Amino acid sequence: MVVGLGVPTGATPVRADTPSQLEAERAQLLQELAAASSEQSAATAALNNAEDSFNQATSALNTARAQLATLNSELATLNGDITADQTQEAAARNALSTLTRATYESVSGDTVMTAVLNATDFTAAMDSLSGASSITAQIRGLETTLGHDQADLLTKQGQLQNDFAQATALEGQLSTQSSQLLSIVYARDQVLEQFTGPAQQLAEQIDEIDNELGGTAAVPSSTSCSDSFAYGDCTWYVATRRCIPWGGNANAWYYNASKMGYQEGSVPEVGAVAVWDQGQGGANAWYGHVAYVEVVGPDLGVGSIPVVPAGDFEISEMNWGDWDQVDYRLLPDTATYFQGFIYGPG
Repeated sequence: MVVGLGVPTGATPVRADTPSQLEAERAQLLQELAAASSEQSAATAALNNAEDSFNQATSALNTARAQLATLNSELATLNGDITADQTQEAAARNALSTLTRATYESVSGDTVMTAVLNATDFTAAMDSLSGASSITAQIRGLETTLGHDQADLLTKQGQLQNDFAQATALEGQLSTQSSQLLSIVYARDQVLEQFTGPAQQLAEQIDEIDNELGGTAAVPSSTSCSDSFAYGDCTWYVATRRCIPWGGNANAWYYNASKMGYQEGSVPEVGAVAVWDQGQGGANAWYGHVAYVEVVGPDLGVGSIPVVPAGDFEISEMNWGDWDQVDYRLLPDTATYFQGFIYGPG
């Protein structure tokens, strides 16, 4: 854990209580704590306030995470639908091109008239005319289908942009809420240190129940990987390549990683996270940008890059050229637009 909540060391038995039972037990423990020592009443009141703030922040954070998880699932489904639509549209265009060419070959010049004049009987002549007519009807049908497909695709793409904007806003909200929660946890830890003897044991039991009710899951640890990133974004992609226990938009990563004890520097290393300064080197002026360091030259490259020369390093990234698309680039070691590189935990 990156934060200590006063839980005693050693294995803690897993409870089978329901959340309502845990909350009732917590209320009883708070009453016992209040009666345990009159001289610690000020600390007890401070703990109650800290507990209330902690629970409210935890609830808001978990609600936002659930919203983002739902939105990310919808984004993934919608993106799959768009890909299927694009495939169907491409097939329709190919079929339209083939039929148009067939129609041109059938009616250009005197082809149809020659076929009619050379027919051995009336039925054969009509077959030649109906063949050209049938192709024309198929073309009109494909044009209609293609028009509907394009309209549906534009609608879905608009919805995708809207959902992505919501997911990105939620990502920033989660970062703010996580910071607030960490501050509350720190304040609560300070209060817990004021208790001694039986009162301290009661406070630790309350703390343990809070963790089981969702507090520990709400606060990122040095070993838990965060899922509070918008699907298809640069942050979401990097978090699929390595464990990222912090949250927030790309512009907050360098600071958040440092607060969690991660080593940082200015030299690219394989597996490191490259963090751009906002608005520098093509990065978004508001959200910034992050990428994953694949190879440091000289070495063989990956993806679409065969070799990485000395003095360069290769990154993979998402949402740089196209959303939800992975790109590979070579960048110079001497680039000055990086905020820095995030390595492993210290």
